[in-house]
Parts: sequence; structure tokens; C-alpha cells
Amino acid sequence: MPSRCKHLFDAWAEVSECLRSAHHVALFLDFDGTLAPFRLRPEAVSLSDGTRRVLQRLVRHPQLKIFLLSGRRRRDVEHRVGVAGISYLGLHGWEGRKAAVPGPIMRSLLRSAKRQLQDRLAGLQGVWIEEKGPIFTIHVRGASPTTAGKAGSFVRQVMTSFEPHLHILPGNHIWEVIPRELPGKGAAVRMLLREMPAATLSLYLGDDTTDEFAFTALPEGVTVCVGDRQPTKARFRLCGPREVRRFLERVERELPKALPSCPHSKRQQFQMANGKEQISNCHLARLPFAI
Repeated sequence: MPSRCKHLFDAWAEVSECLRSAHHVALFLDFDGTLAPFRLRPEAVSLSDGTRRVLQRLVRHPQLKIFLLSGRRRRDVEHRVGVAGISYLGLHGWEGRKAAVPGPIMRSLLRSAKRQLQDRLAGLQGVWIEEKGPIFTIHVRGASPTTAGKAGSFVRQVMTSFEPHLHILPGNHIWEVIPRELPGKGAAVRMLLREMPAATLSLYLGDDTTDEFAFTALPEGVTVCVGDRQPTKARFRLCGPREVRRFLERVERELPKALPSCPHSKRQQFQMANGKEQISNCHLARLPFAI
């Protein structure tokens, strides 16, 4: 993988061809940092009216299915986006689909880990713990770099005794403590695509390390890292939520042109050749995935 992936708009001719040739499109979106900019507190994050309007138009397109995968609780992100017809999945894809529910032993471990972390993190300015049902999140966005580093050391020290039953999922100025039953976004997109037609083109946009599992799970998709985080498994990048809105508007312009012009036994696939992305046709087969 190159040290810095190509800007998505610099490769739009290829992406446009892929969209116009697709029979079905699955659009996967993260929320915080992708559709909406970060704020100091998660409750202050909101979706712009312009982005909401383009999502409302896109969700009505018969060839497009939109999935929103967030680390937030499902009800929270659905309320903040407010667009009917989108499939919302909370807790990195765990909430909103059939999945294992943590049992009493796992819940007891989560409570114990949270109590220990509350004791160790007490007094660190700008550091706080958010309850999310079967998981919890340590936030350091409001902390100084020195304090955030100290909090990270405490989190790693405490969580060592809870492995492998619980593990830490690092994010953008957060650490999430999750049970092993929670498989993450990579497993979620694989499951969701199994329910889509085999010729579905997948588009995935996300900004966080939690989205890297999905990028890896979609080796033939249009995967986009939002922001300047490096390294990444995504093929392309966008700078932030404003460019994500521009991308959605471009998708809207392309989709009405999407006609069944290719034989049903063909589909579009991104392949790497000579270090550059290019489009090629390949025989229809269920999308292969690998983590």
C-alpha cells in the first residue's frame, strides 16, 4: 500500500464508470468525523442540513442501499441523522442486527473494568467515561496531550488483566472497551453484503481506526479514509465532512445514469496494476472477503 492513498476526486473518472455500470450499490458511512465534524463532546455533534437533504434524496434511489455504521448507540445516531430508509447500526455494527448478547460473566467483567478505570482516571482533566450499554468509552478529546498520554497508560495497565475477554478499540481521541463477542465493522459489512445481490458495488467511507477493519474486508470496494490519518488500508481519501457531502452529491449525479449496460455475468472490480488503481470486468461471483 502506498504511503499516501490517492484523493478520491483525482480518480473520479474510474469511480464514475464503476457507479454507472453497477446494478446495485451498497453505501456504508460512518458518522462522527465522516458525515459530521467532531466536537468537544459527542452530544454537540450534529449533521448539516445540506448533508441531510442529499441523503434524503439518495435513499430513494432504487439501486442504492445506505448503511450507517457508528460507534454510537443505534438510537442516538438515528436521531442525529434523521433520515428514514437508512439502515442504522450502532456500536460498530453490533447493535441493529442479530448478534450475541454479552452474558452475565462478561457484563461483570465490564463493570469491574469500568470501576478500576474510573479510579485510575479520576482527577485527569478532560478525561471522562461514556456508558454505551454493552461497551464503554474513555474520551480524551478535551484533555491536554500530556494528560491524554497518561490516561492511555492507565487504560493499557488496567485492561491487561482483562484480556482476552475484553479488549481495547482505539479511536479518534477515545478508547473503547468492548467484549470479545462484538466483532466490529469488518464482520458487519461482510454480513450485510451477503444479504445484497452478488453484483453489488460497495462504497465505504470512514475516518477512524475502527473503519480499517471494514476497509480490509472490502478489497474490491471503493474504500475511502476521511481525514489525514495514515497509514490506512483504504484505496482513496477525502479531507473531511465537507468533501464527503460533495462526494454524496457526485454519487447522486451518477446514479440516474446507472443502467444495466453490462451483461449480468459481469461486474466492476477495482484491481491494482503497476501501482495504480484501474477498473476491470471480472466474472460474477460472490464478493470475497478477508480480514
